[in-house]
Amino acid sequence: MDGDPNDRAVELRPDDAPRQRFQWFHRMRAWIHARPHVHLFYKVLIGIVGGLVVIIGLILVPLPGPGWLVVFIGLTVLASEFHFFHKIIVWLKAQLHRFWDWAKRHGPKRLRDAADRGKADVDAAHTGATRTVGVRGRARGTNSARPGH
Repeated sequence: MDGDPNDRAVELRPDDAPRQRFQWFHRMRAWIHARPHVHLFYKVLIGIVGGLVVIIGLILVPLPGPGWLVVFIGLTVLASEFHFFHKIIVWLKAQLHRFWDWAKRHGPKRLRDAADRGKADVDAAHTGATRTVGVRGRARGTNSARPGH
């Protein structure tokens, strides 16, 4: 993955002062990570909720509806606290890119257009998810893992 998932995009206010997106979320996560017992409870809670969402998504796969989308949402929830699931999401994104590149080379015009749109949508969703998840304050250029990993 290009870049650090903990680096946050900043928005410029009219007075050109940078403003962090979802500041309340980053403050809450910093507070949780600073307390080991609360962090353990939070990590277990994220594991249960994300696992349930993935299981529900897998049940929905053969049924009409957004089964795979629910699975990917569950993996994103799990990736917010577990590095292993973040690696899975990065791998899945790479596989989707490979498929879309193949579809652009070998498919009809309609499939090539859909591949372009799908690739851009996944990139935008992944970028947005990695910007809003994580703990603020990690120094750039350091090679240490995120807190709790």
